[in-house]
Amino acid sequence: MRKIVKFIDNLNELIGKITSILAYILLFVVVFEVIRRKVFNNPTMWAFELSYMLYAVMFLMGFGYTLKHKMHIGIDVLYSRLSKKIQGILDLITFFIFFIPFTLVAIKSSWIFMLQSWQGLEHSQSPWAPPIYPFKTFMPIAFILLLLQGISEAIKSYYKIKGEEL
Repeated sequence: MRKIVKFIDNLNELIGKITSILAYILLFVVVFEVIRRKVFNNPTMWAFELSYMLYAVMFLMGFGYTLKHKMHIGIDVLYSRLSKKIQGILDLITFFIFFIPFTLVAIKSSWIFMLQSWQGLEHSQSPWAPPIYPFKTFMPIAFILLLLQGISEAIKSYYKIKGEEL
């Protein structure tokens, strides 16, 4: 199980670092558009749309990385005062009751959404009209990575209950 945890953690760490490069590309696109719009009074047709697509991919692909580093919002006023064993038990209970059903529904829904987009070769409604279907592919991938990271965290919780840390 330790190898599974290491593989999943390393995968989401790598995806997170690769995804962080999008922030620089997004920054360039936004600055470029602001200069074109405000300085030259000549806005682009594509920058706004590209910026929200890049941001969406960056947001989605960061799901697993964010969970790995425990950066999702949590209320730990009581949780932090509990023993490691009780924390592990609560983590596993919430994993099976909330996390698994949510991610499975999200994977199924986003998969259907993505397939419909690919079947229709969906394009944006803007004058630029870029294809959207490649970007929608990131939705189920992101939820699959989130599910994998959740499995890794559940395994860590199991070891926490046993009194071991991974």
